[in-house]
Amino acid sequence: MASLLQGRVPVNEDVLLMQKGTLMRKVRSKIWKRLRYFRLQQDCMTVWHARQAGGKAKPSFSISDVETVRKGSESELLRSLAEEFPLEQGFTVVFHGRRSNLDLVANSAEEAQTWMQGLQLLVDFVTSMDQQERLDQYRQDGARVGFGGH
Repeated sequence: MASLLQGRVPVNEDVLLMQKGTLMRKVRSKIWKRLRYFRLQQDCMTVWHARQAGGKAKPSFSISDVETVRKGSESELLRSLAEEFPLEQGFTVVFHGRRSNLDLVANSAEEAQTWMQGLQLLVDFVTSMDQQERLDQYRQDGARVGFGGH
């Protein structure tokens, strides 16, 4: 994978479909379930949502805020709604820190799979770039320290 600084985010079919956008249910409780249109922005680093396709979109989350993506069967909330929505259509976005998880239900298992795989690809990319950038910084700092004593 290429450097994030060069703008080379890994793009595959999942990411391209995410950029087109998908209408999914955002689920907060057994009662609160709202249709929202989620779309990965062109930078591949931000997901926006709107009440409908073409509606006024607002930022939902940044890929760098995501810790991992889980299958619907791993969510207590989505499991409690299994009679209403097949578990294969649901997934959970888990964030770093204290931010609440985001439970989503796609219209098909394939759409859910697209988002789970695409998000995890981007999360892994951001994580690996952060580690590489830290390693590069460590090397630069080490070189400065090494030369400073001569």
